This record gives sequence, C-alpha cells and structure tokens, in this order.
Amino acid sequence: MKKLVFTLLACLCFALHITARNGFAIVIDSTSYQKAQPEVEAYAQAIERCNGLKVYTIIDKWQVPDSIRATLRRMHEQKSEPIVGAVFIGDIPVAMIRDAQYMTSAFKMNQKNDRRESSVPSDRFYDDFKLQFVSQGKDEEKPYFYYSLTAQGSQKVDPDIYSGRIRPTDTPESSRYQKLKDYLTKAVREKDRQRTLGQLFFFSGHGYISESKTARMDEKIAYFEHFPSLAGRTNRIGYMDHSDHYPVKENLMNELTRTDLDLAILHHHGDFDMEYLNGTEPIRTVREAKDYIIRNMRIHVNEAREKGRNYDSLRVELEKLFDVPSTWLGDNPTSDSLRIADSTMMANEDLHIEDFKAFGYRPNVPVVVIDACFCGSFHRDDCMANEYIFQPGSTVAVVANTVNVLQDKWYDRFIGLTAQGGCVGDVARFSGLLESHVIGNPTFRFAPVSGSVDVEDLLIQNKVSSWKKLLKSSLPDVQSLAIDRLTKDGQLSSADLLDIYRNSPYGIVRLEALMALADLHDDNFITAVSEASQDTYELAQRQAIRFIAKSGDVRLIPALIKLAISNNTSDRCNFNVMTALSVFPKDSLLAEFDRQFDSPSVQYLDKSDVRTKIRNTIAHSADRLSKEVDKVVTGKASEKDKNFTIRALRNNIVHYQIPELLTYLQNCNDENTQCMLLEALGWHTLSCHAGDIAATALKMSKEEALPESVRQEALKTYSRIHAN
Repeated sequence: MKKLVFTLLACLCFALHITARNGFAIVIDSTSYQKAQPEVEAYAQAIERCNGLKVYTIIDKWQVPDSIRATLRRMHEQKSEPIVGAVFIGDIPVAMIRDAQYMTSAFKMNQKNDRRESSVPSDRFYDDFKLQFVSQGKDEEKPYFYYSLTAQGSQKVDPDIYSGRIRPTDTPESSRYQKLKDYLTKAVREKDRQRTLGQLFFFSGHGYISESKTARMDEKIAYFEHFPSLAGRTNRIGYMDHSDHYPVKENLMNELTRTDLDLAILHHHGDFDMEYLNGTEPIRTVREAKDYIIRNMRIHVNEAREKGRNYDSLRVELEKLFDVPSTWLGDNPTSDSLRIADSTMMANEDLHIEDFKAFGYRPNVPVVVIDACFCGSFHRDDCMANEYIFQPGSTVAVVANTVNVLQDKWYDRFIGLTAQGGCVGDVARFSGLLESHVIGNPTFRFAPVSGSVDVEDLLIQNKVSSWKKLLKSSLPDVQSLAIDRLTKDGQLSSADLLDIYRNSPYGIVRLEALMALADLHDDNFITAVSEASQDTYELAQRQAIRFIAKSGDVRLIPALIKLAISNNTSDRCNFNVMTALSVFPKDSLLAEFDRQFDSPSVQYLDKSDVRTKIRNTIAHSADRLSKEVDKVVTGKASEKDKNFTIRALRNNIVHYQIPELLTYLQNCNDENTQCMLLEALGWHTLSCHAGDIAATALKMSKEEALPESVRQEALKTYSRIHAN
C-alpha cells in the first residue's frame, strides 16, 4: 500500500490508496490506528471496492478539531478526487456546539446550565464548511471542544459531505480497541455481502406522536412509496406497536435479530442509555385495577423510604387519598421481594444498555433508525446506538440523535434512496439538523434494486439537466431529491412547486414540495399550506398544521378552524391544531368558527353542546400565550417570569404581537433581554412578520451604541431569516 506523509495544520498523516473517482476520509487517532491497522486497511479497501471511492486515512496526532476540519475542507475542495464523505474512528475530539439551538429540531436548554449538558455534540462542525465557529475552549476532563456559532457564517445546516462516528469505549468485557477491530471486520463483511433491501420493520413506542393510529397507517403506505420494490403479495413491511405485547421488549429484540431483516425504524422516547417502549400495563379487569393501585402506592412508599422520609406517614396519606383499606398494602410493603418484583416489572417496560448483555441481544438488521432523543449520544462513555453496532450481530449503521428531538420531525426524508444504492450517510446529511448522526459506517449501502438510478453519481455531478429529467422519475424519492436540488439552484419557482404539490399522486413527493415552498414562503406557500392541511398523507397534513402555527398568516385561519371543528382529526394533528390556535387573534378565530360551524353542512348529534365546547376551547387556547407577552412588553412581569416567557417564544409566538415585541426590543435598554429576545425572534423564519423581524435585526446590528453582543445576535437573527 502506497503512503504519502505530509504535514498540514495539525500534523495529520494521510495514507493514499488506489485511484478512484472521488474520495472518502477515514479520520482516526494514532493509537486506534496502531492497534487496528490491518482492520482499518481492510475497511478502506472495502470502501474502494464497493463504493468506488479513493480512501484517505488521516491519522490525527494533535487532537485539534479546527485542524481536522480545515484538512477535510481542503480535501473536499481539491480538484482531483475530492472527498464526499468522512468517518471519525476512535478518540477523535467531539465538537460541542453552542449558540445554535435553532439548528436542532427541539433542543432549547438554558446555556447557563453546565456546558456539557447545554451544548450540542455535533459532527456538523466537521462536515458543514459553511458554518463558522469561534472556540470557547476545551473541557477539563472530557475530549470535548466547545464552539460558538458566529453570525458571519451560514445559519442553516446543509452539510457539504456526509459523515459517521465509530467511537468504541472500554467495557469490562472488552477494550475499545478490540471492539473497534471486531466492528471493522463486521463492517467489511456486511459491505461485501451486497444485499438488497428486501425486508423493512417499524415500531411505535408508548406516548410517541400522541400514539396516532392514522400516522402509523399512513407511514406504512409511505414506505411503499419510498421502497416500491417492497410492494407485492409477499409481506415485506412488518409493524409492531407497544400495545401489542406487555412487555414488548423481548418481541422487539426477537424481530431485530432476524437475519433477513434489512432496515428497522424505531419510533419511541429515549435517553442515552435506554429506549422507552411500554407505558403502564393495560388494565382489563377489576383485579388488575386493584393490583395497579397497590403497586403504584407501594412504589411511592419505597421512594420515600429511599430518600429517608417518613414512609409510614406517606402510606397513611395515600390510603386516605385513594380511599383504600390499610390491608391492601399489607404488613410490609417495603420488603425486598416486593421491591425486586416492582423494579423488575418497571425495568421490563424499556430496553436498557444492560439488556444487550443480559439477554445476549445481537441485532442482525444492518441499518437501524432510532427516532428518539439522546440514543445517539456518541460523546458519552456509552449509548444505545453504540451498543447496536458493537455487538457481534450484523448491525453496522444506526441513524440516531445526540440530544432531544421533535416528535414531528421529518425523520424519513430520502430514506428510500438507500434501496437505490445511496449510502446511509446521506440520510443524516439531508436531515438538516445538528443532532442527527450516523453511528457506524456511513458508506454502507444496499445493492441497487432493478430500475435504480446512480444516486451517488447524480449528487456528485449535480447537473440541472439531469435533475429536470428526474422530476418525472418513477421513483418518488428520486423525484423528491430532484425537487430539492433544483429548488436550491433556483430552477423551480414557487408556482412550479405548488403545481407539483397539487398534481403528485405520491404523499412523500407532495411533502417534499411543501417543505421546499417553506423556503420560499410566499403566497403560493400559504396556498399550499391551506390545501395540505387536508392532505391524505398524515405527515404532510401534520407538517402543514405546524406551518400554520409557524406562519400566523390570517389567511390560514379558515383552514385551521376547519380542522378544529372536524369530528375525526387524527390525534397528533389535533395536538398541533391546539398549538396553532394559540398564535392567532381570538376575535378572528371565533368569527371564523361561527361562520363555519353554523353552516348546515356541519352535523353533530348535539350541535349546540358541541358548539359551546369547541368555542370555549378556541377562546382559551387563543388567550394562553398572549397574556404573558402583554406582561413582558408592559413591564409587569418579574425578571424571572420575563426571562421564562421570552425563552418560551422560541417554541411558539403570537404573531400579531410581534410589532409590540419589536418596539419593546429596541427600547428596553437591557443587554441580556435584547440578546434573548433577538435569539427567540430568530426562530420564526416563516412568520408573516418575518420581514419586520429581519429589518429590525439588521438595523440593530448596525447601531454602534448597542453592546457588541446585541449587535452580533441581531446579525444572526437577520441572517437566519434572510437566508430562509
């Protein structure tokens, strides 16, 4: 193997392999390379063999993120064999991003908290070269480097290359280096198998997206659009709901150990060390109801005991509160046997890191998507995604998140391209989020099914003529990718996108057109949102309702009220309707409600009673946020309440109050308040008052009398809105 060693910004060493069309970078620390050199070289050769990429092995000797980033950027921009992706193996430093929470789907922690917890671990530092950062130092104990996003670079996530993380850590059973060697051997084996994507499975956990049955029904239909080759008489798409079994854990594990399963998508809540699967066991009989009450009381008593509180007095309080006899709890509710039984029952409701060892759990599905919070927290000593890939089974790539995520996020964008020969790295790349990562091999791809296009070549060539032809592709995900590329190149107008939305038979294509229209957010966007609020594809409908709340345009009130008075709005859509009601003027909502509901076409068994209930709900929802904002702008809120209200504006904002907030922003003369409010206003890039926010922010960014921190925050807010 030919090697070329030279020094760049961080004394990085490159090993160049055989000639190929484009490049890929393996970034690895020197010790890991030393310990696993044969496996690393075999992995590099497999990428060259199966992906047709020239592999550069970068041995990081200085552990400086800036140097690695600069090197990757140079390699991506070089004319000959530029890199299109990278993987970070071993102890590569972790970039902890600050002042960029609006680039996540849901993360909104106060940055005054411990910076380990209030920063976002993200490899967007390494793969999105348009972002600009300023260093805020290194962690005293962890391999964390803190960076603040500046106003000078891009304010949107749009990675230039795809990336992945392979970061084994030491365990009592194995050293990190042995785990790395075993994983790379597995990665090569699975890459050489060249299996096609023939079996898919998805799972829904307790409490996720309001447990909407409509969402899951439509999700299965959408998978047939993502993966047309799975259609036919043979069942190739399996589904399991948490309510199918109690506990569901072993059934789920059994499903993921199938050797014929290719892709698993798991929807549930989670943490770095746990996947939340079941809720409380369904109660079907009187005896089960009694057992539940006893167990619930017993758990409370034991918690009081563990905290050193008087648990006997709590027992008496609970018996009085629930009106149950003292005999129900028995003589010794804190006995070891009962505590162990209760603890075991609760543990069986979820999948824990420890379960991989305890059950001998060896997932065999090559690619797993974990649509949950924190399960991809690769910066920790261990996380759920790591457990999947470092087992002896066949799992080589997990798409997961480093922090908490929005339940309504667009989790499956372009996922069908994985069956067209597209690599898993692009699934995370096109998510447009700081937190979404591939844990494992980002170059893994399934062998293309019949009739596929060369996705990787299309992305590399990026020719307008090719994308225009593919707008008529028989593959919906390819159509969607063409829409994305052409919109970014300014080749599709909002009128074009509206036409695509109105005429496409595919839900996922309509959703792509709707999302592309959001980037343009003109009158055609408002029209599309109004129409999409009744879309037959639940995810498109759900996103349209979220856009109604994000826009606040009064032209969307009729569509919102139509949803509010519907007798059969799906659970998650109804949840988002309640949110949207809170951002519009109450009088306008009620007037439209009266107009629609009093129409003879609206039928209910007890229409008068239903009318009162819905009208009261609308009135209450509309007042919920505006009163707190009034207290802030009139100076009636305490400092604590003011700060809380301003931070809450990042989630939802009463759009018609934005002019008042902008006046308050300019006149409050408080640096901290101005920074917080500017940051919160910058979340609302789709607001009908976004232009006013941008104009005010730009003006403030140029006012030399203002503190530098305010001017920089104003510039970031302007850039975020102006770029959208």
